[in-house]
Amino acid sequence: MSLFLVACTNKNDKTKVKMEETQEMETAAVLEPDLAQIRSICDLATLECYYHNVAKSTKEKGSGLAHLGEKERKFWIEYTGVVKIGIEMSDVKMDVNGTSVQITIPGAKIFQPEVKTIDVDDYIATSDSWFNKNQITAEEQTQAVNEAQDEMVAAVEKNKTLLAGAQERAKTLIENYITQLGEATGVEYQVIWKYAENGTER
Repeated sequence: MSLFLVACTNKNDKTKVKMEETQEMETAAVLEPDLAQIRSICDLATLECYYHNVAKSTKEKGSGLAHLGEKERKFWIEYTGVVKIGIEMSDVKMDVNGTSVQITIPGAKIFQPEVKTIDVDDYIATSDSWFNKNQITAEEQTQAVNEAQDEMVAAVEKNKTLLAGAQERAKTLIENYITQLGEATGVEYQVIWKYAENGTER
């Protein structure tokens, strides 16, 4: 069981200056939209969602004479983690026909979540028996955190608004890139979107 609070930041916020400098250098050399640049923009558009999570679990008492006097113990582990939400760059495709630019973009996905920090001061467990100890092992703590991570990912996957927002963010940055390129080269491009998940175009 887990409880988590999420705050998301845009990876592009940290790399905006670098992206603008890259675009300025490449505009002079590239006369039409470049797929490698578009895929790079998708990487910059990745959302990084930081969350405060609480992993909870129960260490059951054993059975038999060897476990006589053991107590059931509950424990909680608070930690900070990050999950990245964005577009799989390799799945982005582009077809340029004159001034028409068709871009195929997949839906946003969740990349591997990471545990950033676990504070030992935020580890809480119910008291143990004085007679026969029921120690909570490092493996059991790791399992509790992994289960909390799985629950967190499942919750984010159900958040269609968050996933759609990540896709729209990538689209906006790509359209800005193509518009700026067109202004620099005197070409007015028309962007047509094709969505890989359902094949519809806009």
